Amino acid sequence: MPITLLQRISALAIVLTAVLIFDRAASPARAQNTGETPNVVMIMDASRSMWGQINKVNKIVSARNAVNAVAKRHEGKIDLGLVVYGHREATGCKDIQIVFSPERRKASTFSKKVNTIKPKGSTPIAASLIKAAEAAKYREKPANLVLIADGLDNCKADPCATASELKRQGKDLTIHTIAFDAKAKAKLGKLSCIAENGGGTFSLASNEAELKAGVKRAVEAAMAPKMPKIAAAPKPQLQARQNRQVQQPAPAPPPQQAMPKSDPLTTGTVGGTAARETASPPAPPAPEPVKQPKGALSQSRGSVPVTLAARTVEGGAIIKSGIVWWIYKNGKNKDGKYQLVESLRDPTPTAALPPGSYRVAATYGKVNLIKDINVQQGAAVRETFVLNAGGLRLGASTASGETIPPNSVRYDVFADETESDQHGNRKVIVRDAKPGVVLRLNAGAYHVVSTYGDANAIVRADVTVEPGRLTDAVVNHSAAKVTLKLVNQPGGEALANTQWNILTPGGDVVKESAGALPTHILAAGNYSVLAKHQGKNYTREFAIEPGEVKQIEVVIQ
Repeated sequence: MPITLLQRISALAIVLTAVLIFDRAASPARAQNTGETPNVVMIMDASRSMWGQINKVNKIVSARNAVNAVAKRHEGKIDLGLVVYGHREATGCKDIQIVFSPERRKASTFSKKVNTIKPKGSTPIAASLIKAAEAAKYREKPANLVLIADGLDNCKADPCATASELKRQGKDLTIHTIAFDAKAKAKLGKLSCIAENGGGTFSLASNEAELKAGVKRAVEAAMAPKMPKIAAAPKPQLQARQNRQVQQPAPAPPPQQAMPKSDPLTTGTVGGTAARETASPPAPPAPEPVKQPKGALSQSRGSVPVTLAARTVEGGAIIKSGIVWWIYKNGKNKDGKYQLVESLRDPTPTAALPPGSYRVAATYGKVNLIKDINVQQGAAVRETFVLNAGGLRLGASTASGETIPPNSVRYDVFADETESDQHGNRKVIVRDAKPGVVLRLNAGAYHVVSTYGDANAIVRADVTVEPGRLTDAVVNHSAAKVTLKLVNQPGGEALANTQWNILTPGGDVVKESAGALPTHILAAGNYSVLAKHQGKNYTREFAIEPGEVKQIEVVIQ
């Protein structure tokens, strides 16, 4: 029996005027973020395996050459830092050094230090990611980490989970990964999850040329102009209000929530009864005249008024809140970036622009639409963006139909399988989405992974988001809560200082924990539990039925 019980189920949609943004015909080009100097930290593997050779060249030599090439190519253009692990001790998971904090420095200074690095010890990848992120001040400003590794973490840590947590905590952190070895490509493919969870690029390199190309690609991605990230979820204090709106019609949502003014008439249940789809709502009213926003470009002599607005679908209502506009000069500077002219948070702003060519980007949740416009003297411009997108709101229930508390379930939303990488990994759209929060997404197919509790209660669902509609999907978990207890006699007091392993019938570990009364959520099925106390082991088999709350006593005999 596998560790996790997965259910393949389909998502259910409801009609509702929704949100969001993407014009399939729009240019894929991206715009500049804030104009800040790119903040990049190289993480260099100097574990003893880096003495290995590829084409009669030590891997550490190739790594030095790749890192030095970055320092030379981008001298004075980026804040470049360096973290090295495994180069000072024969063994030791704390052998991590911040060689250079990220700042602009001469390539010769950088290279002089890099060329002294000699492999010696272990491979603490997860801990190195943390060290590098801290060196880059990832909680305070955008940061990019570029990891070069020729092996997996051997310090009993999970670099994939570490990357996910750093990504969640960072202001705008991206982690790129290059796996470097000629013979262990299949094994090193496991490092791809670091890049996936960190939102960066992943490359497999089997020689120095491929390594240099992978590093170059990662650093160029770090330097590429990109759209600022705008949070799709409302603030926590708004979630309760949002959930109440599901129960009955309500007034227009708060400013942070630019979803429809009415609520779903029918809620679909993933893995349960079939969904019903209501008739489309009446045609939206005509848009109101646009207003001059606070902070819009001041009128100047020779300037032209440019009015911007957006709709969720063709013929839909003008979006009244939650949209941010970015106006750039249409043309890159010498440094390869677009010059930001103005950013506006009014949903229907009017900006005063001198004649010329501009690139305008609208961001709304997880989607953005970019259009190029020409401003000519004496001709006012009015541009309406059509956002071909919809909303997704997730919920979860037990097999008995009870709503699972929001703090007990989380969701990861992935693109459909057509957007998988070379290893079959889907593109991550949203991590740790919360129940009841409307996610603004491009119209299309998505794959949702719902995790209930901290063990193996996981359900996967394919969900379709339709343009101009809100999809309400409720994931049905066949799972139950179990509490473990080691006692000297039936009904006795739980013994402290107990280590627990929950196992499948095949012996695979489902969950490890410690304490007198640990509680976990388990998928329905058969299990055995191993309790370790004062050097002795005690076991018991048990079964979990959906919705059945159990206390499992293991009696010392």
